[in-house]
Amino acid sequence: IFAAYRARMISGGLAEPDDAYREAIEILAAEAPSLPYAAVIVDEAQDMGEQAFRLIRAIVPETPSGDSNSLFIVGDAHQRIYGRRASMASCGNNVRGRSRRLRLNYRTTQEIRAWAVSVLEGVSVDDLDVGSDTLRGYVSLLHGVSPNLVGCASEEEELKGVASWVRALPSDDMHLSDVGVLCARRSDVGRVSEALRAGGIETVTLHAGADDRSIPGVRVTTMHRAKGLEFFAVAIPFVSDSAFPPPGALKAAVDAADREDIVTQYQSLLHVAATRAKRALRVSWSGTPSSLLNISTD
Repeated sequence: IFAAYRARMISGGLAEPDDAYREAIEILAAEAPSLPYAAVIVDEAQDMGEQAFRLIRAIVPETPSGDSNSLFIVGDAHQRIYGRRASMASCGNNVRGRSRRLRLNYRTTQEIRAWAVSVLEGVSVDDLDVGSDTLRGYVSLLHGVSPNLVGCASEEEELKGVASWVRALPSDDMHLSDVGVLCARRSDVGRVSEALRAGGIETVTLHAGADDRSIPGVRVTTMHRAKGLEFFAVAIPFVSDSAFPPPGALKAAVDAADREDIVTQYQSLLHVAATRAKRALRVSWSGTPSSLLNISTD
């Protein structure tokens, strides 16, 4: 089956991403003496795998005299929302003794940041190399209101609550385009948009591509798509025990270790979604809250 799959990929002119990386690395290795690149800048490194890191090193090979700061790599494994991971050292990127931890958060308030960090309680996180990382000493410069955590009787009540929350947001220093509603499941994006429009609130559904903030409307999208974005206010609905992590994601686990990895990815995903909010955060669920929220139901 595997041989037939590979043959069809080749005949169709297609390649798995890692295969494409390896082929690009071979091309770069052959052209190494004449490559024009002086440096490579990398963001969101936590979501890159081994072959991607090897490709980065191949673009600017280390010279016999050493590596004079030709690579600038930024990443945070606490925000790893995909299963890919690799040690930079094993991929030829020597950062030991040359790395720095960034401790100041300029986007969100201390209250939102502290809650988002609590979601990662008990999660073991690497430092993108062979060591471990911690959020100890990580602080925000701004202060504001605590996140609004709301339990509802039903998902319909949740949707009405999100609409009421949007209407109650201050309108003097923000626009609807500064508000995001982030969903774990793609299927929920349409439901949220429909409920907001029924409540007289304009919406824009974000897919791939840039977000043109000149277009009015609350941004409704998935948590994954929201990565890299920021909003004045963020609502995260449907974080109930039966919906988060989504049952389909957990069902795909092949064993207990794989299931644990999936749960960890969704903890990081919730952390990322919460930290998209600059000033206001609303998290809601119906019935029993997700265990990832660390909320006591006693």
